[in-house]
Amino acid sequence: MKAISFPLLLSLFLSLVLVACGGRTNRNASSATDKGVVQFTMDGVDWISAPPGHPDSKLEEEAITDGNTLVRIQAFGADGSHLALEIFQAAGNLGPGTYPITQAGMRGFYKKDFRGGGGYLTNGMPDNPGSITITELTDDHVAGTFSFRLRNSANPEDIREVTKGSFDVMFSNY
Repeated sequence: MKAISFPLLLSLFLSLVLVACGGRTNRNASSATDKGVVQFTMDGVDWISAPPGHPDSKLEEEAITDGNTLVRIQAFGADGSHLALEIFQAAGNLGPGTYPITQAGMRGFYKKDFRGGGGYLTNGMPDNPGSITITELTDDHVAGTFSFRLRNSANPEDIREVTKGSFDVMFSNY
């Protein structure tokens, strides 16, 4: 069995804590499902978060944070695809700046079918030139850009390029 790294374990733990305890909330959102927009280009094809989004909750996109070390952004496409970004700083003081995707606790994940298996991830790619940049982080939303390479979890030779990524998403509360 492969050992799990401490940053990965800590990141997973913090994600569970955020879901269980709630994160920052947006009291000014125009609807329960439209929390902003996430978009990118992958291999020359444009993608944008859109309804119906998540197959169960009809959520298009969301962001959660613990306010200090972690921001997690999820977005769902009308075709059932799913993108997740995780920005993590173990030392805290997470804020505007550029974070290399190879830094511990950073990750991107894309799945063509939310309910299907497999997916593409940034993990295990030490030469990945990508990054996630936070341009704005307030009490109610996070905005920024991203670009990186993703590797098929079932076929490490299947690499995808994500470019022109951007997000401007309101924080959710559970």
